[in-house]
Amino acid sequence: MVYDTIIVGGGIAGLQAAIQLGRSLRRVLVIDNHNGRSSIAKDYRNILGFRDGVSGDALRESGYEQARMFGVQFLEGEATFCEQEEGGLFCVTLRDQKEHYQAHTLVVATGISDKIPEIPGIMPCLGESIYICPDCDGYEVRNKKTVIIGSGQQGLAMAKRVRYFTDEIVIINHDRSLLEPDEAAEIKESGFAYYEEPITSLQQEAGRLQSVTLQSGTKIDAANGFVAFQGGYVNSEILKNFSVDLLPNGHVIVDPRTKETSHRNLWAVGDLAAHSQMVTIAMGDGSQAAIWIHKRLFELGQDEAKMSKVEEPVNACV
Repeated sequence: MVYDTIIVGGGIAGLQAAIQLGRSLRRVLVIDNHNGRSSIAKDYRNILGFRDGVSGDALRESGYEQARMFGVQFLEGEATFCEQEEGGLFCVTLRDQKEHYQAHTLVVATGISDKIPEIPGIMPCLGESIYICPDCDGYEVRNKKTVIIGSGQQGLAMAKRVRYFTDEIVIINHDRSLLEPDEAAEIKESGFAYYEEPITSLQQEAGRLQSVTLQSGTKIDAANGFVAFQGGYVNSEILKNFSVDLLPNGHVIVDPRTKETSHRNLWAVGDLAAHSQMVTIAMGDGSQAAIWIHKRLFELGQDEAKMSKVEEPVNACV
């Protein structure tokens, strides 16, 4: 079977696109490895309608159920290769599988992989009391003592942004990255507390940060934190066979109106695209792309409503 759309990535943007396309009676396959950025976020508090917050897992589970209501199919796995065949169909291959899947249009929603240090106790805190994005969660640290756990340059940049919300900031250069002389001088002049040594453990209760302990034995009490490391990665490898315009850091440049890439019939949504990395924006991306995909499918001659849905993904490539 040939799908109308294959969506690579079942995070927030991919799920929102799937829901909209499912409601448009399109045959949609979502390929997801359950390893997206939203899966580690414990509590989004900046989304309309969720005054008390909602976890990334809860949003995703709700999205899976909602998409299935409209006939969207899901396949667990990692899409590692994609090409476009002579007739224009996209063909997606999964890691360690012989199966291939075809579609008239392709949505890539593979997002970003953040560099998170392996510090005991940090994972329960992510999205609960330790954050990645000050635009999303700067409000949570207002007037609270906050540790910036990061590389030297990235930690300083984060501290300068967070200072809008709190003056009680401690920068911990966990990986001992070298600072340029002007950066070291700026830290000294800023009044930020600064430590250049690894964190050996992090104390927390139910995801609420209590303190961090450094290699030297120094213990720093803090209520909140941000991570800011060099090495975050844009997951755009699956696009390597296509003429897609990218920024130097790997983010995909898309049409701001349609979210289509520079390669016809191929869309990029969510954190993969070049924009502010927020859940609400990812949702908008998914919906916007889906609307234009539906229109494009009419242009491609796919104008008959698909009222029946198959139960399982079918190998369609030959």
